[in-house]
Amino acid sequence: MFLLIGFLVIRDATLLNDLKKEINELSKLDITKDRFNRKIKSRGNYAVVEKAIKEYLDNYAVSLQEISRIINDKKLLTILSYDNYLKDGPEFKKSLAYIDETSIKFNEKIDNLIEDLDEEVIKNYINKKIKEPYFVDLYKELMLGKEMTDGFNDTKETLKKLKKSINNVFNVSKEVLNFLTINKDSWEIEDGEIKFLTTDLCNHYNSLVAKIKD
Repeated sequence: MFLLIGFLVIRDATLLNDLKKEINELSKLDITKDRFNRKIKSRGNYAVVEKAIKEYLDNYAVSLQEISRIINDKKLLTILSYDNYLKDGPEFKKSLAYIDETSIKFNEKIDNLIEDLDEEVIKNYINKKIKEPYFVDLYKELMLGKEMTDGFNDTKETLKKLKKSINNVFNVSKEVLNFLTINKDSWEIEDGEIKFLTTDLCNHYNSLVAKIKD
């Protein structure tokens, strides 16, 4: 009996050590470009905890990377460029449709990620996997230590600011393109510049574009 108890204690200590070692390796990955769906290194209920942590972090990473791809899409970055004015003007049907579609996709993804970064959501993620108190507490200890919690909270605040900033880009871009569409007979691209028939139209255009810079 003593030998069996000793074996179980040593085995659990080894599995716990393997789990903590693997989680430490995860902390070295870059959430903005790496994936966390790595091979499970521990066994038994420790493996359940490890899998839950990796699943959550991988979903987090994938969502963050998808948002990054949206906001760095060349089409979005150049939508108010003179090249796009020549290509899609003067009515900008493709550009306006792109803004609407991309705006919906962006807001859905960033809202979901902000919600998933809530501390209660992170805590409760393990409840779908295992009910034993020891392993639930172990998951919380590994996932909600100070460094991890600070990281989640910082990302959450950054995402809230990013949401406001990118939605401003969507709204202003749409406003500019609608303005150009309404006044399609009063502007042209010449020598790599946009030129208007009147100073008032030019000033109004510049005031709209300045909203993005602000």
